[in-house]
Amino acid sequence: MRGRLEFVNEPVAPSKSLMLLLAGCSVVGPISTLVLMPALPSIRTEFGASTAATQAVVSAFLFAFAAGIPFTGPLSDRYGRRPVLLFGLLTFFVGSLLAAVSPSLEVLIFARIVQALGCSASATVSRAVLGDVYRDWRLAQALATLTLFMMMGTSISPYLGGWMTEHLGWHAPFLVLIGLSAVTGLACLKFLPETRVVRGELASARKLAQESFAVLRRPVFVGCMIDAGVIYALYLGFISVAPYIMSEMLGKPATEFGIYVLFLSVGYFLGNFVVSRIRGHAQLERVARFGTILQAASACTAAAFVLAGHTDPIYWFGPMMPLAFAQGLALPHVTASAVRLVPNYAGVASSMIGVAQQAAAAIAVQGMGFLPTDSPVPVLSVCAAMSLISLCVMMAVDRALRREGIPET
Repeated sequence: MRGRLEFVNEPVAPSKSLMLLLAGCSVVGPISTLVLMPALPSIRTEFGASTAATQAVVSAFLFAFAAGIPFTGPLSDRYGRRPVLLFGLLTFFVGSLLAAVSPSLEVLIFARIVQALGCSASATVSRAVLGDVYRDWRLAQALATLTLFMMMGTSISPYLGGWMTEHLGWHAPFLVLIGLSAVTGLACLKFLPETRVVRGELASARKLAQESFAVLRRPVFVGCMIDAGVIYALYLGFISVAPYIMSEMLGKPATEFGIYVLFLSVGYFLGNFVVSRIRGHAQLERVARFGTILQAASACTAAAFVLAGHTDPIYWFGPMMPLAFAQGLALPHVTASAVRLVPNYAGVASSMIGVAQQAAAAIAVQGMGFLPTDSPVPVLSVCAAMSLISLCVMMAVDRALRREGIPET
């Protein structure tokens, strides 16, 4: 049947079990990054590498993630969510095995690239599945709920990674990733339904390519991409450099860094919890606007503290907890607004947002690797500048969304 959108059997209804499966698929990417953050100084020491070279363990992952995303979303629009997601989890599993036995920094970076290509499928398709199931303002609420489930795993990842690194070495965190991807893959193989299969003209490679380029010609969609990218890059850039500063300037162990990041995770969890309880598009929009303002205020406060000479970690991580809360308020609405702009191609929209987030984060992580790590001033100054960029973009996107008149239901 050409030119028509078709579902396999009936559209899949929302359920807690589906949300749990999607959370398991989405969490492999964040955990694979967060669990490794405390190990970066140890990896640098073992291989005798520079900070910038070691940062490639994270930035190469993010660049590969961004490179894979433009393909995985459209592929899931054409061939279905389930096969693309399962292949992504298998690829991640293979990459984790290789990383666990890496004998050199170069092999480890290659293994991280393989992991990232798998994550590009699992994370993007999970959001696309939600786009299939929720077609109105409830999408932002569903994204926030998905993040709540994810945060249960990611919140403890930095501390767990720090503990394993101190007691078992930097290879050990990859054992967690092997087990996580295996369990998640088997659960999805047995229980994950197919939520969407597009056939005919709507699923042709030409049509999907046309839609991908078409959304990039819409200023409001590009604004959402930029804002989502800056928000994600700010957080990940900060926590990628913080362990070096704590190690070099203060002599703090990896586990202490994990404890501080745990507080940031709590803040982000609470922000998403608030969004998950909100009903209605207008209220979600107001909360997201407040979140972007709070993000800027928090980042600028942290920068002001360290510029004033307060270098204890509590002065950088303290303001970062409300910042993480603010990001939890803002990001689901930004992502949902972008996906709702392309209702018949949730995979395409999800891919574009994912590309923006991962590319921006990769640039931020690698760029911050060249900053001095004997003081928190440079990294927090960059974070403050990024928060102000996000604030400006948010105001422009708000005006554009009102002009486009996105429906509330």
